[in-house]
Amino acid sequence: MNRLMELHKCPLCFGTSACNYIHEIDITFHDFYSVFSYFFGVKNVFFGSFNKNRVVLKKLAKNFELDEFDRIVCENKNISHICTINTKDVDDNININFHKFIEKEVNLNFIKNNFNGLKLCPTIQHLDNFLKDVYRNKKDIHKKIFDINIWTLIVLNPEPLFLQILSADKDWPVPKYFGACGRIVIEEYIGLPLTAYYNEPWLHRAKIASSLLDAAYKFTYKSKNFGFYLTDISADNIAIDMNNNAKFVDLENIIVVDKNIVPAERSTTWNQLQVNTENFSCPECLAFSSVDICNHKVSDHNYYAICKILLALNINNNILPGGLLHDIPIEILKNYPDIQNLLQQCVNPVSSNRILAGIQFKNLLDIIIQNQT
Repeated sequence: MNRLMELHKCPLCFGTSACNYIHEIDITFHDFYSVFSYFFGVKNVFFGSFNKNRVVLKKLAKNFELDEFDRIVCENKNISHICTINTKDVDDNININFHKFIEKEVNLNFIKNNFNGLKLCPTIQHLDNFLKDVYRNKKDIHKKIFDINIWTLIVLNPEPLFLQILSADKDWPVPKYFGACGRIVIEEYIGLPLTAYYNEPWLHRAKIASSLLDAAYKFTYKSKNFGFYLTDISADNIAIDMNNNAKFVDLENIIVVDKNIVPAERSTTWNQLQVNTENFSCPECLAFSSVDICNHKVSDHNYYAICKILLALNINNNILPGGLLHDIPIEILKNYPDIQNLLQQCVNPVSSNRILAGIQFKNLLDIIIQNQT
C-alpha cells in the first residue's frame, strides 16, 4: 500500500484526508472485473473493502503519466523546489501562487478548441464559487498546500474535485468520495459496469436507461450556477448500483459552463439552446464543439451523448450492439408505438427539441416500467 500511495511526492499529490485509515483497507477481488483490473488494468484501479463496505482505490493516471508529470515539475525552475519536499516542511518555501496556476489550467483555450480534464467557461470569474465545496473539505491543511493538491488533480485527473462538487450525498449520479492519501483516492464501489447488463431482460435495461436520462437532466439543469457536460461518455465509464441506478464513475473530462456570467461576457447566442449537430454519420463518434457549448447557457450535449452512444438502436455499436435498449419486445412496440421515434428524436432531432424528446422518452419508459411491474 505504501508503494501505491507515494506520500513522498506530496504536496504534489491528491491530499492526505484519508491517511488515518487507508491502511485498514484490504485490497480484494470481488469478481472477474476487479481481478482483470488489478492484473491487466492500465489506469491503476484497485478494489478493496473497508468496514464491510466495498471501495475503489484509484491512482487516477497511468504510471507513465505520473512519471511525466513529476519530470515536468522537477525540471520547471519556478516550482522544482517542491518536487520532493515533505508537506510539513513546505509551508515557508512556497512563494508561488498556485491559485493562479489553477486559473490557468481550467481556462478553456478557444483558439485550440480542444481540451482534456476540467475546463470552466466562458470565463473563470466564479472559479472560487465553483470550488467552494472542495475548499470546505480542506480541514486543517494549509491553503498553500491545498492549492497544490488541487492543481495536481486538475493537471492529472480532476475526478476527486467533481466528486466533491457533485456530491453523491446531494443526489448527483456519482460515487461517494471518501478522501485521498498521497496519490491514491478512495471512492465508493458502485457495482458492475453498464456493459455487464447488455443481456439482462429488457425491462431491467429500461430502468437503467431511465436512470441515464435522469442523469442527463441533472448534469444539465440541477445546478443553478453551472452546467456540467460530460465529454467522455461510454459504457465502461458507468456503473450500475443495486437499485438499477446508473452512476458515472469516470469524471475526468467535463466542460463546466458558468450560467451566471455578466451580460458583457455573454455571446450573442447565449440564451439560445446549443444543439449538437456534429458528425451524425459516425455511429460511435462523440463529436462536439467546446466553443459552441461554452457560448450557450444551456446545451443538449448530455442528451446527445447518452442517447447516441448508449441508447440508440444502432447495430454498428461495437460495445453495445443495437444499443442498451436492443430487442424491444413486440408487445411493448405494439402498446407504445412512439417509443422508437422518441429515442430517434433524442439521437438526431428532426421535428423535436432533443432535450424535450429525451424527457418525454424517459417519462414513457417510466410508464412502461410501472405498467409492467
